[in-house]
Amino acid sequence: MKIVRITTLLDFGGQERKYISFTQNPSWLVNDYIFAAIGHGGHAEELIRERGFDVIIFNQKPNISNLKNIWLLYKWFRRIKPDLVHTAAAEANFHGTIAARLAGVKVVVAEEIGFPSHSSKARLVFRMIYNWCDKVICVSKAVQQFLVTINEIKPEKGVLLYNPVGEPKSIKSDLSDAFTIVCVGRLEKIKNQQLLIKAFARLKDKSTKLILVGDGREKENLYKLITDLDINKRVEITGFSAAPEKYLAKANLFVLPSLSEGFGIAVVEAMQQGLPCLCSSIGGIPEFIEENKTGWMFNPTNEEELYEKLEVIIDLPQSERNDVGAKAKAYVLQNFSEKKYVTELENLYRQLQ
Repeated sequence: MKIVRITTLLDFGGQERKYISFTQNPSWLVNDYIFAAIGHGGHAEELIRERGFDVIIFNQKPNISNLKNIWLLYKWFRRIKPDLVHTAAAEANFHGTIAARLAGVKVVVAEEIGFPSHSSKARLVFRMIYNWCDKVICVSKAVQQFLVTINEIKPEKGVLLYNPVGEPKSIKSDLSDAFTIVCVGRLEKIKNQQLLIKAFARLKDKSTKLILVGDGREKENLYKLITDLDINKRVEITGFSAAPEKYLAKANLFVLPSLSEGFGIAVVEAMQQGLPCLCSSIGGIPEFIEENKTGWMFNPTNEEELYEKLEVIIDLPQSERNDVGAKAKAYVLQNFSEKKYVTELENLYRQLQ
């Protein structure tokens, strides 16, 4: 089968890491794949090209209101004649699904990667879009249930398929004497790094360090908050890193304070390295974090709870943190392997033919 996988951007982020994991071992793939982005490319585009796959970057404004994207994709689909189109992320789901159906593509699969904050009008639109799809992949049970609850999909339309995590890169521990917390994610309001910075500033042990790995629109606001709290010497913002594992090697604890996460791939990648994780109790995260077993959770709107959890975890014996990290690693290796994801996704494609 000729399959098009199209998303909004192919730069960096959770969706892009999924594509990178999917193409990690081309010998596993039975079908022929073309990858595409309505918007810009970048890091993920380059890696996927290096692995020998065709990648098309349209460099258009991906906004749903930019309806010329439908005409652009329609003409492309008519020319390349894919057997199946798999869209992912809201803009690609909208433009890609309509274009694929107009072009006569036999099978269309959409993928919802998070919790859409749609207006009542937008819900009607996406209910129509998803009704035109053969299946809608959901990255967690929480996302699937949410879409059913807001009536964007019927229960039988949704398919649960967890994101894959690539083979763990071997990293040598680089711990310092200072207890170090690492957070990986885009610097955006939804990622809620401000809460983590505020709770961190209150910690009793003033030798603790915080490393924020990522870039985004909130960077300057976060720098200002760090300066206002007078913790500049204890907090580092690294910018985007294609190899976040080098910072995970420095961590005693991984923290994800997000206000919303459809899946939370950054957490799973930290767990894969055997790191104990403290995460928001939202979205798909409770599906793989079991309190005091494979990690810990907190309410991402409650600074006091985060602060108290941090103090408790820091005071734990290292052996207890190591035990939590080891259980988390074992869980990830069993449930989120690339090979498992590839097999399940290609089985779905075959069933829909």
